[in-house]
Amino acid sequence: MTSVSDRLRPVPAILSTEGQVLAATESIVQKPGSDAQEIARILAQSGLLAISIPSVFDGADISNVVVAEAISRLSIWNRRAAELFAHHLTALELLRTSGTTEQRRAVYRRVIVGEIFNFSADPSSHPRPHLGQSGLSFVVEPGSSIAALRGADWHVLIASALGMGDVAAILAWEDRQSPDGCALPVEAAVSPDNVLELGPDALQLAALMQAFLQGAICRGTGDAALLPDSLGNAPTSTVELELLDAIVLKVASIIDGIQVELPNLDLGRIDRLCHALQMACQRCSSQITPPR
Repeated sequence: MTSVSDRLRPVPAILSTEGQVLAATESIVQKPGSDAQEIARILAQSGLLAISIPSVFDGADISNVVVAEAISRLSIWNRRAAELFAHHLTALELLRTSGTTEQRRAVYRRVIVGEIFNFSADPSSHPRPHLGQSGLSFVVEPGSSIAALRGADWHVLIASALGMGDVAAILAWEDRQSPDGCALPVEAAVSPDNVLELGPDALQLAALMQAFLQGAICRGTGDAALLPDSLGNAPTSTVELELLDAIVLKVASIIDGIQVELPNLDLGRIDRLCHALQMACQRCSSQITPPR
């Protein structure tokens, strides 16, 4: 057992191969659906939360093709679980190139013991919440509001801080939002250790990861809903689903390359890929009615 935020939790499984990731996912989807807290507990114990930790931090650094497959399978089992996992992975992508090496290492240590990070905002949204100085800490200005899924331990907030510009602030989270997940005012002290200066292109990479994971969720929903007609013919919406699948796989390969070695990014291409994923999801959603 490991002490986490003054709570005792079982030590999560360590998934070091793609086969183990897929096996862990299949084990989850065999369980009955449950409430938000139970879903978070299942994800935390499964070991899936740590699959995107970079190899330089002793992580398995699993291929994003497998990440997409895991997200798609989870979306068939429970859409809320897939969304929570997607927000967690987006938060880790945002933090992957931000802050100091020691700050990132501290984040990954928390992930390894089963803590869930949440980032549910649009990376390009403005205006930013502001972090003011309060002694040796920072404070989120009163009146700021954020939306977070239930079950997260930490929320990653993009904010502006005097003298630092845009930063990623990591706030401890204790399900203070309303039951329907609506945003609530936040007034929280943030330790300087939990304020990470954003790395180059961190927001664009987070946006790409966010669109990629939402595409994988949409693909999973489509796979579950796509049934042949009475004559055994596949509906025309299969074309849209296959197009979405191709884009998801293409973007998975691109993200793999970026995460291995950050190149000079073509930000215009990233924007086009995000737009393509969003449009493909919209077209699938308009033609496929998810199963009840």
